[in-house]
Amino acid sequence: MSGKPVIHIDVVSDIICPWCWVGKRRLETAINQYKDKYDFVVRWEPFLLRPGTPEDGTPKPPGFPSASALQRIREAGKAVGIDFTLKSDRIPRTVLAHTLLEFAKETDGGNKQNDLQEAIFKGFFTDGLLPDEENLLMFAQAVGLDTEKARTFIRDDAHQKETFNRAVNWSQQGVTGVPMFFMNGHATFSGAQDIGIFSQAFDHAVTKNSTQKSEFPANM
Repeated sequence: MSGKPVIHIDVVSDIICPWCWVGKRRLETAINQYKDKYDFVVRWEPFLLRPGTPEDGTPKPPGFPSASALQRIREAGKAVGIDFTLKSDRIPRTVLAHTLLEFAKETDGGNKQNDLQEAIFKGFFTDGLLPDEENLLMFAQAVGLDTEKARTFIRDDAHQKETFNRAVNWSQQGVTGVPMFFMNGHATFSGAQDIGIFSQAFDHAVTKNSTQKSEFPANM
């Protein structure tokens, strides 16, 4: 151990949320700026923006997102090195992707989960790849996960149900919008905030909150 204070960060997000990817990049920039002061453990938690989406997804509605919203998303993405093509013509059901992320969380100490989250975001928002089993296993292989174990895990109905219930639990805990950031078990803020907000939150998490992570937030 380095002896530095540890900040446990839970990020509640959905893979169809472009601002969650922007928030991820901003979080990583802030972590890089503070890595000499604090140690960080980041965990990605499931949320379902469209829990009723069928297994094969739904067609993207005409004009969605709006031209103004698309411009904002692309400008924010460009600032953090993201190419938002948004060329997929479907809105997918995301339970399977979250189930794979849960597998990554439980494997090798969760060290590959953050890379997997990045791969899924890029696959959907830049490459237009839907998070179906084939593509998800491709992402898993790319980040060094055992694809056969991953396949078995995500095909298990019990694991999918547990993931769905975990996402619902976050909603029941009061999460209404994503990304939502929890630091050392306490709700911090939602949205893809500026780097300075993350920096302030790091200091607050160390000076005001316990350094022990909670399974669900302590103050919601």
